[in-house]
Amino acid sequence: MRNDQRPRSQRPGKAASSHPKGPAPARIAALEALLDVQVSDAYAGLALTRRIAAAHLSALDRRLMTELFYGVLENRICLDYILSKYMQRPCEDDVTLQILRMGVYQLKFMNRIPDNAVCNDAVELARRFKREKMTGLVNGVLRGILRDRSRIAWPEEPVERLSVEHSFPQWLAGKLVKDFGMEFAAALMSYRDKQHHVTIRPNLTRISCTEFEQYMTEQGFEWEKGALPGAYRVRGGFVSQHAGFRSGLYSIMGEASMLAAQVVGARIGQQVLDCCAAPGGKACYLAELMQGTGRVYAWDIHEHRVQLIASAARRLGLDNVRTRVQDARELVENQVERMDCVLVDAPCSGLGDFLSKPDIKYNITPEGIAALHDTQVAILDTACRYVKPGGTLVYSTCTLFREENEQTVAAFLKEHPDFMLSGLERMLPENLAEQTKDGMLTLYPHLNGTDGFFIARMTRKRRS
Repeated sequence: MRNDQRPRSQRPGKAASSHPKGPAPARIAALEALLDVQVSDAYAGLALTRRIAAAHLSALDRRLMTELFYGVLENRICLDYILSKYMQRPCEDDVTLQILRMGVYQLKFMNRIPDNAVCNDAVELARRFKREKMTGLVNGVLRGILRDRSRIAWPEEPVERLSVEHSFPQWLAGKLVKDFGMEFAAALMSYRDKQHHVTIRPNLTRISCTEFEQYMTEQGFEWEKGALPGAYRVRGGFVSQHAGFRSGLYSIMGEASMLAAQVVGARIGQQVLDCCAAPGGKACYLAELMQGTGRVYAWDIHEHRVQLIASAARRLGLDNVRTRVQDARELVENQVERMDCVLVDAPCSGLGDFLSKPDIKYNITPEGIAALHDTQVAILDTACRYVKPGGTLVYSTCTLFREENEQTVAAFLKEHPDFMLSGLERMLPENLAEQTKDGMLTLYPHLNGTDGFFIARMTRKRRS
C-alpha cells in the first residue's frame, strides 16, 4: 500500500502543541500545507491560502512560508535525489519526508538561514509532529549534507540531468527537449517565480484602475502593475481573505486568462458563451467588459463547479451571467448560431500552470495528453455550431503541448472550412502580437513572466 493510500485514521493530523519550544510558525504552517497536498490531495493554492489564514502569520512569516511551500513542491524530484545520496532507503513516513525535503530545500536554495538553524528547526518540527523516533534520522541526514556535499553529483546524461536539476519527470523533460530543443526546454524548466505573486484585477463595474491602485496602497498591499493593463501583481498570499475580495471589489485572475477573455472581443449587448467556464473567472471578466449588458452564458459539466461560477457572479454583482450544467460535447439545439462569441477554454493537461500549481507536472501522462486532444476536438466540433456567421470562436488552454494546442486547432479547421484563424494580432499588446505564429499565440513562463498559455482566435465566415 502506498503512503498516500493509508486509511484516513493513520494519516498525520494537526501538529501537537504541548512541547514547550518549537520551530517558527511559518515552518509549521508550510509543513501542514505540504501534508495537505501530499497526503490529502489538496490543491496547492487552496492549501497555502487555508494554512496562511489559520496560522495568522505576519507579512514576513507569510513570505517565508510561501517560499518554503512552493520551493519544496517545485523541486521535489531534486530534493529526493539529494536525499537518496544520504539515505540507504527512501523515507516512508510522510511527515518526516516533508521535514527532510524542507531542510534540504533551505540548505540548497536559501542562503539567508544559518545551517545550524535549519537542522535544529527540522528536529523541532519532528518533535512537534510527534515523530520523536525520527529526530535522529532528520538530524543525521541534514548534518551529513552539511559535512559532505561531494556526494551530490548530477547525472551525466543531459535529459536525466535536466529532470533531476529542475524536478520534471524524466519522460516529460525528454518530451520538452524533443518539442522545443535543449536550450529552450532548459530555460523553461529552470524558470521560477521567486516572488510567488498573486494577480488580481479590479471589478470594472465598480471601480476604475486609478481608484483601485489608491485602494491597494491604502490597504497595505504590496503591489505592482502586471504586463497587461488592469492586472496587478500582489505579494503576501492573503488577498482571497481580504474584505475587498469578499465584497466583490476585485477578482484573482492570471494575466494569461485575462488575455484569453480580452481577445474574445465581446461588445456591449452581445450574446457570449463560455462553454467550459468553471470556476468562472473568464465568464465574469467578459460580463464586466460588456458593462453588465447582454448575456454571458457560463456552462460547465459538473454541478458543484457551476455553483462556483454562480457564486463568483453574485460576489461581483453581475446580473448578466447565466449558468448551466452542460457537457460541452453535447449540442444544445436551441442555441445553434445564436452566439456572437464563443470561448472554449478547454480541459487540458495544465502544464502551463506549473508555476502556480507546481505539483501538476508530476501528474501528467502521455496517455492523458492523447485523450485530452480527442476531447478538445469533440468540444470544438460542438461549440462551433453556436457561433453566428461572422462571429468569433476563441480556443485556449493552459498547456504548452502542441498536441493540445496547434494540432487540435489544425484538426478542427480541417473539418470546419467555414472557420478561419483571424484577428488575434490586432487584439494583443504590441510585444505579444510580435510573438504570434500562424495566427496563434503561446505564452511561456520564462519569456512572458505569466503562466504558460495558448490562444487561437477564429472567425466563422459569412454566408454568401
